[in-house]
Amino acid sequence: MKKVNMKHWGKILLLGSALLVVGAGSALAAPDSAVSTSLHLASAAEDRLTNKQAEIDEYVAGAGQEELPAQGFTVTHTGVVGDKVEVCITPYNEQHAEFLYEKFGRDIVQVVEGEQAILYGANAAEADVVAAEETGTNPWIWVGAAVVIIAGGLLIARKKRSPRS
Repeated sequence: MKKVNMKHWGKILLLGSALLVVGAGSALAAPDSAVSTSLHLASAAEDRLTNKQAEIDEYVAGAGQEELPAQGFTVTHTGVVGDKVEVCITPYNEQHAEFLYEKFGRDIVQVVEGEQAILYGANAAEADVVAAEETGTNPWIWVGAAVVIIAGGLLIARKKRSPRS
């Protein structure tokens, strides 16, 4: 009875580990651009905010490249925050903010003080390490694979040792 019970649990462990590895591998095989299975319903308000942000970004990258420096400020970044599109400018003052409010309105736009991003230099070795970490596989896949291999080896060794009945 005990031997049968051990074989039963061994098979369950092996099957469960195999399913873990297969499931984890297929989950990681999905491309980054794949749509999640969880539904995200974008409301009309979110669409309105994203469209307004796209309009502002288009202006900043297009005609604004000449107009904004002539006004004496730059847009550091834009983003949807709560129920507003935040436009971050540097240096901030009311005249610069008013210029943008006249262009895009006040209803869903908020102009705030921004900070210019500073890129810190990284040597080539650090950049390679970061790139390797970003593209590395999930360590749980390797743990699952190790469990499957060890469990399989134990079952085979046990089967070879035990006499046939």
